[in-house]
Amino acid sequence: MIFWVMLAVLLNGVISFAYSVRAAGDTTLPWAILAVNFVFFTGITQTGAAFSAIMRLTKSEWGKSYSRLAEILTLSFMPVAAIVFIILYVFGTGRLFYWANPVGAHGNPWVGRGLFFWRNVITNALFYITSYLYFSSGRREEADAQHFIESREKAQAWYGLKKRLNILAGAVCFFYVIANTAIAWDFGMMIIPEWENSIFPPYFWSGNLLSGAAFVFLIAFFFMPRGHGKGMDKGALDSMGTVFMGFVLLWVYMFWSQHIVLWYANVPHLMEPVFKQMSGNFAPIFIFMLLTIFVIPFIALLFKRLKRSTNAMAIIAGLICAGIWVNRYLMIIPIFSDGGEWIIARWTNISLIFGGLASTILSLIVFFRLFSKRFRLPGIGQR
Repeated sequence: MIFWVMLAVLLNGVISFAYSVRAAGDTTLPWAILAVNFVFFTGITQTGAAFSAIMRLTKSEWGKSYSRLAEILTLSFMPVAAIVFIILYVFGTGRLFYWANPVGAHGNPWVGRGLFFWRNVITNALFYITSYLYFSSGRREEADAQHFIESREKAQAWYGLKKRLNILAGAVCFFYVIANTAIAWDFGMMIIPEWENSIFPPYFWSGNLLSGAAFVFLIAFFFMPRGHGKGMDKGALDSMGTVFMGFVLLWVYMFWSQHIVLWYANVPHLMEPVFKQMSGNFAPIFIFMLLTIFVIPFIALLFKRLKRSTNAMAIIAGLICAGIWVNRYLMIIPIFSDGGEWIIARWTNISLIFGGLASTILSLIVFFRLFSKRFRLPGIGQR
C-alpha cells in the first residue's frame, strides 16, 4: 500500500514541476526550487554512509542498529540523485547559473559547463563507489563473523576484513566531504557573482551531517521493525541524542564562523547576499531556521528524559530536517527573488518536497524488493 501512495506522491511532484515550467513566463524559480530539493535530499541521503562510517571509526556499538539502514539509504537514492542532476544540468543550468551565459570577457573556465558537470560527476562517483565497497564489505563481515573461530586462517581473514572496513570508512568520510564541497561550491557559492567564502563548504556539509543523522533516525522510527509494544532501546536513543547535540553544536559553530567573518570584514558584495537571507521578507523563515536547527533541539536535548523518549526524539529529528531544508531554501532562493511572493507555500514547492521524500522512501522499498534475499531488513516498506 505504501508503495502506491509514495508513487502517487512522486508523480504529483513530477507533474506539478513540469506544469509550472511549461506555464511560467520566467522559469527561473521552478528550477531554483528543484535545485533546493535536489541539494537537500542528496545531502541527507549521502550522509547515511558517512554516518555509518563515523559509527565504525568511533567504535560505537549502539550505532550498528542504524548503520545498515543508513548505508542502504545512500546507495538506494543514488539513481534518483543522478537523474535529477542530469535534468538540472541539461535544462536548468542556463536559468540558475549566471556563468552559463557569460557576457563579453566575463567567462571563466573554472565555472564553465564542462567543469561544473565533471566536477560533480567525478566527486560524487568516487563517493558512491567507495560507499558501495564499504557496504558490501560490511555485509561480508556480518556473514563471516559467525565462522571466524573455526580456524586460525579464517580468523586472520576476518580481522583483515575488519581492517579493510576501517580504511574504507575513512575513505567514505573523505569522499563525502569532497563531494559535498563540490555541491556547496556550485549550488551555494557559484550562483552568486563574485561571492566567495572559505568556511561555506564546512558550514554546508555540517548541516548535512545533522539533518542526515536526523533523517536516518526518522526512517528507523517509522520503518524498522520492533517487537510488539516495544520502543527503541533507551541506551541507543540517549546516544543518538548525544550525536544530535554534537552535530547541532558543530552546525552553529560553522554558522557563527561564516557570519562573523563576513560581518567583521564588511565587504558589501560579500555581505549583501548573506544579509538578504536574514532580513526583509526572508526574516521570518530565517528565524524559523534558527529555532528548528539550534534553539529548540539544543534546549530539548539538555533533558535526558526527552533524549530517551522515542516520540520526543522523532519530533526533534523532524524539526531539524525542516530547519535544514529552510537553510537550503535560503541558500538559493534569495538569489532569484526578493521574497515578496511566498514561494515556500507554492503548490509546486510543496509537491517537490513531498515528491523528494516519496522518491527516498520508494528507493528504499525498491532496493529491498530487488535484493531482499541478500540484504533483508524486515518491515521496511511494509508498515
